[in-house]
Amino acid sequence: MKIHHVCVVVSDMEESLKLYKDVLGFNVMLDRIIPDGSEHGCFFEQQTLDDIFQIKGAKSRMVLIRSEEGSIIELEQPIVPKIQKVAKEYLRYGFVGISEIAFGVTNIDEWFEKIKTAGYETQTNYIWEYGGIGRSFLFFDPDGNMLQMNEE
Repeated sequence: MKIHHVCVVVSDMEESLKLYKDVLGFNVMLDRIIPDGSEHGCFFEQQTLDDIFQIKGAKSRMVLIRSEEGSIIELEQPIVPKIQKVAKEYLRYGFVGISEIAFGVTNIDEWFEKIKTAGYETQTNYIWEYGGIGRSFLFFDPDGNMLQMNEE
């Protein structure tokens, strides 16, 4: 078994795409409002999306992005229900749930500078070493989700 994709719910798709596309280099595979009722085949039927979101009349902007290496992330900006931001302290360690998405990179020093130059907050002001096998740092997306760069 392998991880197919990770879904990140976002409050502002354009701000999130600035990070994932412009800074991290992901490419957009799909960008649409769902349910779509497209003449080329519906991506999601209304009933299915209502069942998934657990609300009648569900609607969302879904953007699928892919890295050059093939990693897929689903960015989801709900329209119905109205998006609610989670307090940043609940997106940190000490609370249940997925706390971070970690990316394997080379040239971590360049990535650290790129992330800082682009204006994203880092968890520490340095890259740390772990177990003598790698180096890493954490930073935050526009909604406060933790992302990690990891170089082995």
